Amino acid sequence: MSDQAKEIEAIPPTIQDFKAPDLPDNKPVLFFHPYNFHAQKVLMVFYEKKIDFFPYVVDLCNGEQYSNWFLNLNPKGDVPVLQDGAFVIPNSTHIVSYVESKFRGGIHRSLKPPHNSKDFDQMLILEQAISRLPVGTLSLGSFIHDDLKLVPKAPFIGPVRQSCLKNNGKVLDLLRRSLDEQSTNKAALQHKLDIQVRRHELASSREDFQKVLDAVRHFLLYVEQELSAQAPRSEWLAGDELTVGDISLGLLLHRLYQLGFENHFWAFGKLPQVEAYFLRFRQRESFHRLQPSNFAILREMWTRTPGNYKLGAGAGFLGMAMFAAFAHK
Repeated sequence: MSDQAKEIEAIPPTIQDFKAPDLPDNKPVLFFHPYNFHAQKVLMVFYEKKIDFFPYVVDLCNGEQYSNWFLNLNPKGDVPVLQDGAFVIPNSTHIVSYVESKFRGGIHRSLKPPHNSKDFDQMLILEQAISRLPVGTLSLGSFIHDDLKLVPKAPFIGPVRQSCLKNNGKVLDLLRRSLDEQSTNKAALQHKLDIQVRRHELASSREDFQKVLDAVRHFLLYVEQELSAQAPRSEWLAGDELTVGDISLGLLLHRLYQLGFENHFWAFGKLPQVEAYFLRFRQRESFHRLQPSNFAILREMWTRTPGNYKLGAGAGFLGMAMFAAFAHK
């Protein structure tokens, strides 16, 4: 590396560079990242239920999730996290359950069918099946295996894809550095590191990654059968109203679409009911609100980036942000 390149190379921030933010105390605060699959689910639930909240974008690519203030909220260093007064709720499933219980009636419609109903059982089956699919591995593997001939959409195109691959090691280094610098929370962070290393191994092996693709295909075949069995009685999988299960399924289809898998799984008549379902889902107002403005998000994160890092961090910043989001769950 030339002396000039060394001079402008980004200096990684330390954990101490990130200070606890000033946050409002009159509304729930959602800590999230716009490219994280599980955070997207919580955001769409909030929009569907018309919940007034304060959004805080966690700077995953620079390691804010491993800062002391954030690890005090969630020792696992994961997003999303909801803070509502004295209550701190990590994990998307727990957050959805919390807001379903607290925000109900009036403008806050329920996103779960009545308990002990057939529709409720159907929603649970759907949620459990999607939770077992390795969305992060799908994202990473799609960048690695060119033989799949995918048709990715923005922002997962061109140099961003290459940047995501190059930043794989950087994200793992952030986690290892956090382990070295933290005196507490080591067990949770070590477990997370083990998961990320295993995820990279699965995504890198073409044989193992094919097993992931086969699992997704089998799941979508099940969805196609369920939709065919009820068509044209209802628009959604658990009745006439959109549920949490539909949000999870719709966002999974959207992630597959962004990565370029639609031709691989459902387009050209492969799964016509799934394709029609996805088109309906994309018409939801809450879905349109969910789509991040890349420049707005990055501008907000950039204003909080430690000054010693800004000089060399410009190129690949978006790729690093997205890869860091994939590394969460």
